[in-house]
Parts: sequence; C-alpha cells; structure tokens
Amino acid sequence: MAKVILTYNKEVLDTFELAQGDMKIGRRPDVDITIDSMAVSGEHANIFTIGEDSFIQDLGSTNGTFVNNKKIAKHHLKHGDTIMIGKHTLNYVNETQAKVASVPTEDFAKTVIIAPPSATEDTGVPQKAALYVLSGPSSGKRIEVSKRITNLGKTGKRSGTITRTDDAFVLVAGDTTDLPKLNGRLIARRGAKLKDGDVIEVAGTRLQFQLR
Repeated sequence: MAKVILTYNKEVLDTFELAQGDMKIGRRPDVDITIDSMAVSGEHANIFTIGEDSFIQDLGSTNGTFVNNKKIAKHHLKHGDTIMIGKHTLNYVNETQAKVASVPTEDFAKTVIIAPPSATEDTGVPQKAALYVLSGPSSGKRIEVSKRITNLGKTGKRSGTITRTDDAFVLVAGDTTDLPKLNGRLIARRGAKLKDGDVIEVAGTRLQFQLR
C-alpha cells in the first residue's frame, strides 16, 4: 500500500496510508490529511488512488502544489516523489514501485527487439484504453475502450460518448441534458480530449480513463 510521509524542516510529523479513492489535503480539520499552516489552503490538493497508482491534483490553492520542485495542476505520482505544500513536505512511498525499480539491469539484457510497425499501421494513438469504475454498484469494474465509439450512461440514455480519432480519445456529450464532467468540471459541447488518469463523471458514476 502506498503512503505519504509528512515532514516539516526535515522532522517527520505523521505518516498517512493512501486509501483507494480520494484523500484531500488542506488546512481544514475535516480533510483527510490536515496541515496546520496558514500557507496551506483549506482544501489545497487531492490525492486519488486506484490500485497501485496515485494521482495528485491541485484544488485551486493560493500558493500552489509542487512535485519535485515543479508546480503542477495534476501529476501521476512515482515512488520517491516529493510533494511541497506550503513549507511542508509529503514524501510519496510506493513499495510495489520500489521493488520493480530495484530489479537488476542485467535482467533486461535479453530483451527481444521487436520490428517497428509497418507504415500502414495506425500508431497515432494507443489502440486501446480502459475505464475503471470508481463509484456505484459496479465499482472496481474495468471497461475496455477499444471501439471507435464507446457509449456512456444507462440503458436507453446515452449521457456521453468516447470517440477514438486518429490521434486521441475524445469525450463528447450525449443525448441527455446533463453534461459529463471531466476532473470535476463540465465539458464543453464540442468535447474534450482525454488524458491518462482523467476522471469522468457521467450519469452519477465516476470513472477513471487510462491508456493501455
């Protein structure tokens, strides 16, 4: 299980195991990870975890969120990443990733060289993607996104579609009046290009988009 270690001036203050789903970071006492500092916004950032992957997103904080000294809006966390919020540090620890990283390099010496794809093969966008259901009765289910058009919503009510173009996956509004949300914001009628790790909310269900 991944965790973050909260430090201030190199002194460890607390350790938080990352539960599946959302964990908010901020100054307010009712968030999941409270940092008592005026440099930290009430709801400063959010860490979203699915499986062994964790993503941090700034929630419009006053002073910003930094990972490895770079200001971020959203970031896929890797073992050893250093998160700066105000003057406090959160060190991201993922033992599973650490074990993979520690495999001796000679184990890769026998890697088979694969011939490059032919000129006729479509390589502009990954051939497949998947949606992971984060809420509702189907929570934990994986939905393959391999067709040109994947419909989202309840039976008979198409709330949105994911269209695979030549170079991207695009989320488009469906036939209902309720627009899908992407990372907490309503999408424009013209649609929105999806990125790995994006969270979609449609028909009351939250899904995470992942490229494969």
